[in-house]
Amino acid sequence: MILATGARGMLGSYLHTVYAKNEILLTDLPELDVRDREQVRAAIARYRPAHVFHFAADTDVDRCEKDPDSAYRTNVLGTLNVALACQEFDLVMTYVSTVGVFGGIDKAEAYTEYDTPSPVSIYGSTKLEGEHVVRDLLRRYFIVRAGWMMGGGPEKDHKFVGKLVSLIRTRDEVMAVNDKWGNPTYAKEFALNLRVLVESGYYGLYHCVNSGMCSRYELAVEIVRILGRETRVIPVSSAYFPLPAPRPRSEAARNYKMELLGINKMNNWRDALRDYLGSWARRA
Repeated sequence: MILATGARGMLGSYLHTVYAKNEILLTDLPELDVRDREQVRAAIARYRPAHVFHFAADTDVDRCEKDPDSAYRTNVLGTLNVALACQEFDLVMTYVSTVGVFGGIDKAEAYTEYDTPSPVSIYGSTKLEGEHVVRDLLRRYFIVRAGWMMGGGPEKDHKFVGKLVSLIRTRDEVMAVNDKWGNPTYAKEFALNLRVLVESGYYGLYHCVNSGMCSRYELAVEIVRILGRETRVIPVSSAYFPLPAPRPRSEAARNYKMELLGINKMNNWRDALRDYLGSWARRA
């Protein structure tokens, strides 16, 4: 059995489409707070899973920047608590990280697993420290970096795609940044590819994003096209939206290791977005 932390978010909403209910136990606040070491250990001791999926994290980039102590407590010490329990009970651990660990060293091409991380934000720094914790404490682990996550529909998607869908439905025009690049990452496909990866037995560090980099502006234009709206998308620079946390010019990534192993099942971001927005329409 797999125990998943932080499993009521965008990614967790697809786990029961990938795993049968008797294969995975979904946990989240308040019953499991990863910041509480004893609570984590007690849950592991009680359920005795063979594998832990560690999804719990503070993923609000600006909140992390404004409150770094809380970010480190959740993203680093929370990961430490999970990793120590996995070490004690000799469990496999899968840690979901972010391609936001890149950006301090600019690169024109997409980042691969063999590039050196250099985060520009507190969020990216805490997720990278979490990677170090997992790598240093465990022999058997998967560290999987995601991109611009989308998924969960209107109830759970509070990221860029979810916000844009709501705006596009109510406004004649919207603005989107055209100088930041990345990869949309459909949580449904991520969950499916995650199972393929962990069952491969090839432990280590991986990227898992939808293929093809794009700007936020290009992503917004594609959302408008798929929804069949006439909303005008106005390209603006990131200076138009001053935010507490710095964003890298590019956090575009490539699933290079999964490609080499022949287990990359992630589709192009446009196809993934079309599938996601179709499911969104059925939920709305």
